[in-house]
Amino acid sequence: MSAGSANPSLAWVGGRFVPWQDAVVPVEDRGFQFGESLYEVFPLSAGKVRLLDEHLARLRRGAEVLGIDHGIPEREEWLAAAARLMQADDIQEGLLYCQLTGGTCPRSHHVARRPEPFLVAYLRPYRFPRADIAERGIRVITMPDRRWAGCDIKSTMLLPAVLARREVSARGADEALLIGDDGTLREGTSSNVFLVFGRELVSPTQDAHVLPGITQPLVGEVAREAGYSVRSETIEASRLADADEILITSTSRFVLGAIELDAVSLRDGRPGPVALELAAGMRRRFEIS
Repeated sequence: MSAGSANPSLAWVGGRFVPWQDAVVPVEDRGFQFGESLYEVFPLSAGKVRLLDEHLARLRRGAEVLGIDHGIPEREEWLAAAARLMQADDIQEGLLYCQLTGGTCPRSHHVARRPEPFLVAYLRPYRFPRADIAERGIRVITMPDRRWAGCDIKSTMLLPAVLARREVSARGADEALLIGDDGTLREGTSSNVFLVFGRELVSPTQDAHVLPGITQPLVGEVAREAGYSVRSETIEASRLADADEILITSTSRFVLGAIELDAVSLRDGRPGPVALELAAGMRRRFEIS
């Protein structure tokens, strides 16, 4: 479950393919100076772009809020760009990163005439979790949510998440579950969450504090096909201790089950059966053996 260390050969910058070393962002880019930017990560497996429409829909929703939705290429352009980037480095399994910014103009918080949005995308090889990773599980901790109030937009303003992940690492864990000031469970620093109670999966209600996941509803679909019920509701953080299993979901991790919560071992340090069943279902969806 790792990305390649070598840099890509090409990047897709402003609608052109350029050598990686020439892929640069202007100093007065509004994403660089003001955080006026969004990002998406598209999964690729078996030489196919997965969940393209779902990721593009989320990107468009955020871009409409920022007023830069006219800078998003059409679906066919994405497919052609992904094919070119895959061919350049012979990648069949990987992550296609893109960042859409408010464009470049003289620095000002507000500009009367908006510049053209600026899009950068590139592809890195990535090995999605196989059975051995799913069976290893994940250690999670809880911590207060210190992010901004618009977390339903996939913005590049990730400093609170970066700082949280530093603490995660310092505490010997793999992910943090963020708890709101009202004591409710929200999401991970880069993941969504399900709690398992018997044959039921429960996720936090979607609101401005939770990013609408792309992998999460797919996991819910896999779960329903396996006979589980799936619903969303406000979840008090205290219910974490009562759950049969705690699952995190994300583009790069699929489904992983928690084996430790705040340094307390869960299920004798092993992922639960629901986590393993759904992880296997996701691998089948992505044609990963």
